[in-house]
Amino acid sequence: MTRSAPPLLIAACWAIGGSSASAQQVLEIDYESGRTIIDDPWRAIAGGSVIDHGAGVLYVLDAEEPEGVMAFSLETGEWIRTIMTPTGDGPQELPEGVESMSVASDGRLYVSGLLRILEFGPQGNYLGHWTPNLAPRLEGAVCDFGGRPAVPTRNGVVRRSEDGPDEAIGENVELLSGDPDDWEKTDESFDEFWRVQSARILCTPNAAYVVTQYGGVSTYREVSEGVARPDSLADFYYRSNREGRLPIPAGLAADQALTVGPLLESDNRGNLVLLGISLVTLVGQEGGFWNMGAVIDPVNGCHAVIRNPERNMLQPRLMGIYQDSAVVGYRYREETTENGRRVITNHSYANKVALHLLRRLSGEPCAGMLPSVS
Repeated sequence: MTRSAPPLLIAACWAIGGSSASAQQVLEIDYESGRTIIDDPWRAIAGGSVIDHGAGVLYVLDAEEPEGVMAFSLETGEWIRTIMTPTGDGPQELPEGVESMSVASDGRLYVSGLLRILEFGPQGNYLGHWTPNLAPRLEGAVCDFGGRPAVPTRNGVVRRSEDGPDEAIGENVELLSGDPDDWEKTDESFDEFWRVQSARILCTPNAAYVVTQYGGVSTYREVSEGVARPDSLADFYYRSNREGRLPIPAGLAADQALTVGPLLESDNRGNLVLLGISLVTLVGQEGGFWNMGAVIDPVNGCHAVIRNPERNMLQPRLMGIYQDSAVVGYRYREETTENGRRVITNHSYANKVALHLLRRLSGEPCAGMLPSVS
């Protein structure tokens, strides 16, 4: 069952409305420009990478070290260090392996498993761990909220306390227990468990932004309404008594209709970066995975949609924005011949990472957003 938590921190935000936003401006990734950072046939970089903008570091999960996080320079592509996160029950270990990562503004790194979260210093030194008594979490489910790790829960966010009980953020927040014996054995409860487990989160110093299936944490939409379409973010603000919603640009929401929603990142200028998840099942759908992601100003909703030059490009994967350029991972593409026919396979891992310029196709720029893009 769920247990209501006192709103030690209250949620709030201005509301923009509950439906997807139309494009303010449209940008295109220029694959003919930029520079290659990593080009190594032996690399096998999985999803869930994060960027330390201050240090110019890209943290990735690579098959070379399945029990660690690898750090590469975004300037030179050189390997910097590997932070070990062994599978196990020890203090610097994750019982189920790595699920997600997040970088704090001061360079600290959080590495999260299904339940436990490890904290490392900017140079990779181990600082400690936190195991909130909450439902297991998947990719993109940890962030730095005012200097402490935070994770999504039902109708809100939970942040590690400096001392005492963890802090629950949200007017109607409920703690979905990590103990299966506490869960109600109903279809609705299991559906809610999946919503919380698959939620993604990004935090600024004063607010947490969460996206889930079926419209988000604070949208009470019935599952029976059809296809899961994440169309907005739930906003939970620190030290206030309201909460709101931030629409996801319509094109990106359409392309993400068959996924659990975009991953969330930052551009280091206070804007939210939404990273679309490309799947083979998206080919032939509305948009055909034309829209790779978006950048949103959470203060006024001004945004830019980031597109591919053409539809159904499944090899490139948007990993983030760095110095106004798109960080793109290229999935390993294998061409073979079977029974005289040419067969192309796009694998789920990348062996190449590049920076590409963004070009404005239409619309007016948002103030302070991607200032060098023309």
